[in-house]
Amino acid sequence: MPAIDLVFKKPWKAGNPVDLVFGDDGGGSGIPDATLLIAARMPGLRIRSLVHVRRDLVAACRMPGVRCSAVVRYNTDTPRPVVADVASMAQQARPVAEAWISGWQSTDSLPEGWTSAAQEATPLLDQFGVVWKDGQRLNAAALGRFQQAQALQGAAAQARWQNGIGVRVGTVATTQDAVATRAGWRVRFQESLRDRRLLLETSAQDAVGLQYLLTDGAGPSVPLYTGYLVRYQQAMKPPAGKSVPKPPEPEKSGCYEQLVGGPIELLFCKPWSASSALVFACCKSSGPQPGKVIVPVRKVYVVLNQVMLTRLDTGAELPALGFNMSLDFQSWTWNWTASLHKDAAVHLGRDRDGDPALLMANINGVPFKLRLERTSRDRGFMPQERWSVSGRGIAAVLSEPWAKSMPFGNPTQTLTAQQLAIEALKVNGVSIGWDVDWQLEDWQVPAGAWALQGSYMDAINDIAEAAGGYVQPHNTDQVLRILPKYPVAPWNWGDVTPDFEIPAAVAEVEGTEFVDKPDYNRVFVGGVSAGVFGPITRAGTAGDLIAPQVTHALITDATAQRQRGLAELANTNRQAILTLTMQVLPEVGVILPGNFVRHQGYETSMGIVRSTSVNWAAPKLRQTLEVETHA
Repeated sequence: MPAIDLVFKKPWKAGNPVDLVFGDDGGGSGIPDATLLIAARMPGLRIRSLVHVRRDLVAACRMPGVRCSAVVRYNTDTPRPVVADVASMAQQARPVAEAWISGWQSTDSLPEGWTSAAQEATPLLDQFGVVWKDGQRLNAAALGRFQQAQALQGAAAQARWQNGIGVRVGTVATTQDAVATRAGWRVRFQESLRDRRLLLETSAQDAVGLQYLLTDGAGPSVPLYTGYLVRYQQAMKPPAGKSVPKPPEPEKSGCYEQLVGGPIELLFCKPWSASSALVFACCKSSGPQPGKVIVPVRKVYVVLNQVMLTRLDTGAELPALGFNMSLDFQSWTWNWTASLHKDAAVHLGRDRDGDPALLMANINGVPFKLRLERTSRDRGFMPQERWSVSGRGIAAVLSEPWAKSMPFGNPTQTLTAQQLAIEALKVNGVSIGWDVDWQLEDWQVPAGAWALQGSYMDAINDIAEAAGGYVQPHNTDQVLRILPKYPVAPWNWGDVTPDFEIPAAVAEVEGTEFVDKPDYNRVFVGGVSAGVFGPITRAGTAGDLIAPQVTHALITDATAQRQRGLAELANTNRQAILTLTMQVLPEVGVILPGNFVRHQGYETSMGIVRSTSVNWAAPKLRQTLEVETHA
């Protein structure tokens, strides 16, 4: 075995004998730095430690629930010899210098900071731990593991198996009887107590009166505050009362009743027309039918109104400070105006092709595609500068000044009226991108019967008016709807299912205008150079009040003649124009002309919408309907 050199870092000093010190390089106390790491889940952490601090003591923890009790002593008279950190495990007991540790020496009074594992129990100084001594009174912070329970000194003392005594606030006892705990603590299995604080949650206690935000998972149901849901609580007993069985609904009689031993009669409720088709309908009326959209009666109607204009080519959003839009059955496109902030000026120019910009107007979720045709700066007496913009719907591109005048007609072939409308939206046989939603009864038009000079919209309007119809634009698509002015004769409106049923709580009647018109019951209708000509008489009347004669080049068939005659005779007698104002509700949206509306006010009124206007003055949004009703 090779020899080992003894390395001394301090110079030899002459004189007294010098002890040999092994391991001390003179750089410090000789005890290396130690790191104590503790990982635990809060609350419930308990720590017992005897620490001799020779350097800075740093503690780090995560809140909440950390509590610490410590006794710190600093001895300024402690001698510090050269061999202060030498440890001897098995030497003979004899007086030892300060800071030594001896396992089997005779017990003597030791300096502060010593730990003796097996000496005879004698009074010890503070901070000592005695494992197997007879229990005696200990100073503050001392810990006895198996002694008989005695009163312990100092706050934060803990005894694991002693008889339960009063424990200070913040102490966590695993098996003691539950006591009142402060706000914010969670006790999972203790007996439930009353008066829990806010945000306290108990998983399995018996349900008692709880405060706001408290959720009880297994107790009998108690009143909880609005907005909280208990899915599996115990069902409460129903209050006293009685149940009345619902009476059975009476059997509805069929439309046709067969006589005993006799044939079944065919009942026709509508007058005969030139068509050879047999139309079967139930002639027995059971009273007014419910509407297709029924607005319920509520105490309060809450709508978050929003009107936003978005430029389609750039995506720029233009919040509208004010907005108005209107359409009636005699118009074929929307007319609109808006008031915008001055910052919107940079977004009001033409598109890349020099045409008016296209905007998407979103009115409480209902979209409308519009054209921006006119802009002006509005200063006036307002506190800030604004821009006034206006325009029409996208169907404006089909009329002057955006569409030139051209000839229309069918000089060489027989077409239907619907085919004429489709051909009118073509150039040299190629569609210009617009479609027709035809809702009239179609009829034949002989070759050469019709010719017109004008724009696209002039031709479409002329075709629709021939049979008593009108043109209505689609909200967003390039589609023209051809609708009848009177889908049903006014004297039969009692059997019509309305499109909207509106209670008085929703719509306010702003006014009623009474209009008296001649009570015509007969009219002569016919073509010009070809077609049919003759009288149309209202059924059940004498036909003695004759309206002015009506002629049109496209009335070439009895179907067109009858439709035009109905439109002329329906617009007669005493009428009442109701003006209703209501919100733009999610159930109804924007109600367009041509829809049947039943208003249930002081008197129930049934009529057809003739005009619609939308008005936005933030934050108020209203739509105004003019409804034509007949006595």
